[in-house]
Amino acid sequence: MSEVFNSYEVEFEKYQQQVCSLIRQIQINKSDEALTEIESVFSDLQNCLQQMDIESASIAVSDRQELKNKVKRYKSETEALKKQFRILQDEVSSQKTKDSLFGEQDNQQVQFINTQDKLVKQTLQLEDAKKVCFEIESISNNIQVQLKGQSDILDRNINKMPEIQYDLGESNSRLSRIQSKMRQHKVIFLVVFAIFLTSISIVLVYKYA
Repeated sequence: MSEVFNSYEVEFEKYQQQVCSLIRQIQINKSDEALTEIESVFSDLQNCLQQMDIESASIAVSDRQELKNKVKRYKSETEALKKQFRILQDEVSSQKTKDSLFGEQDNQQVQFINTQDKLVKQTLQLEDAKKVCFEIESISNNIQVQLKGQSDILDRNINKMPEIQYDLGESNSRLSRIQSKMRQHKVIFLVVFAIFLTSISIVLVYKYA
């Protein structure tokens, strides 16, 4: 079998795989770049078929029919791929037309949806702000209640100050009287003790005189 034919066959299979890959890519994302690229690959694929056709006609008769059958099969596969490609081209073109006709309407719908999303977000933010305000107000009320309680306690303590001062005055007065009596008792004790010592001294003097 011709080595030249084999080399064209290898190239053909490579281009065929590229076409299949690009067709799958177009089916997924409708890429314009893939459409342009696949046309170029089809051109290379067609060139390989022509070269294989020429090469099959120039080899020995014993191998010619086998190669011609291969070329025929490759041409049939290529036509099937082209048919699938044309269907995809029509689908992409139809989709572009629909997008062009309804693009403005879609844009308006998108803008409407975006506006609704913004309103929902703003509403949620307002609700959060209200919650924060209510929490702050509650904390403020609690602080006011605590301050009022502390103020009442302070007022009661201030009102009790005269009584405390009076009690302190009474205590000081009683303490002064006690201290005064203690001094008096001390003086009396000292006087009695001095008399006692004097009496003992007199007795001792008379006894030993």
